[in-house]
Amino acid sequence: MTQPTGDPTGDPTGDPTGDPTGSGAGAEPKSDEPSALREWVINVGTTINAGIKWCGGLAVMFGQAAIRGPRRPFGLFDISYQIVQLGIRSIPVTTMMSLFVGMILAWQFGEALADFGAKNSLGYVTSLALVRELVPTLLAVTVGTKMATGMTAELGSMKVTEQIDAISALGADPIKKLVWPRLVAASIAMPLLVAWGNVVAMLGGMLISDTVFDVPAGYFYHTYIDELEPLHYIMSETKALVFGGLAGIVGCYQGFTTKFGTEAVGLATTETVIAVSVMVLLADFALTTFFMPIG
Repeated sequence: MTQPTGDPTGDPTGDPTGDPTGSGAGAEPKSDEPSALREWVINVGTTINAGIKWCGGLAVMFGQAAIRGPRRPFGLFDISYQIVQLGIRSIPVTTMMSLFVGMILAWQFGEALADFGAKNSLGYVTSLALVRELVPTLLAVTVGTKMATGMTAELGSMKVTEQIDAISALGADPIKKLVWPRLVAASIAMPLLVAWGNVVAMLGGMLISDTVFDVPAGYFYHTYIDELEPLHYIMSETKALVFGGLAGIVGCYQGFTTKFGTEAVGLATTETVIAVSVMVLLADFALTTFFMPIG
């Protein structure tokens, strides 16, 4: 006996949805959301666009400060006040960071050189790493970030409370009054702090070489100084100058572009930490390739 075909419910069309037309009207509609690849491309494009706008705004503010700042009045009192705030008050942190980085690096190199019986070369290998790279970069990432976040918090609070608009309404130039002193002070303070940090880092290396690896501190000092050339000091101070300028301009720009709201200042300060760290590393790479070309 032949079995009947089709849907066991008795639908002659055999459509399990029960639609006699077989059009599938009960099925779920296709999704109109963009694909994962399209979303990824959109996110990347948005990020790149925001980065370009941010760099452009940073360059515009730096240009405005460079043009308007040197005009009379020079604002020497504001600059000196910012040097005290950004530089003098950062000496304790600079001293601690430099001392320990000198001790740590001397310990690391001393342990490696001891395996080859070359502990007497500790001063030679430590000097180049500290002066050319570690001291300026580490201080820029720590002390420079501290400077920039302080500027962002201060200027951001002024932006939220409309004090910057009040300065403009009174006929003063906010760029010259607020940005220029901080930019100059950061560019002056950072090289001075790096110079002091180089001395402290050398003292830390001398301490470890004498007490741990039995290399006399005087011998470590002479080998440390003999290995360095004027170009190495120029490289260290040039990096410090650029890093200080970057910290100053990024901190001011983030403060001036802070959005209104209760959480805006905190968000701008957090973004400043990331921005300064990335900018310092990029500038460090560029300056290293400039001062130490291959070939």
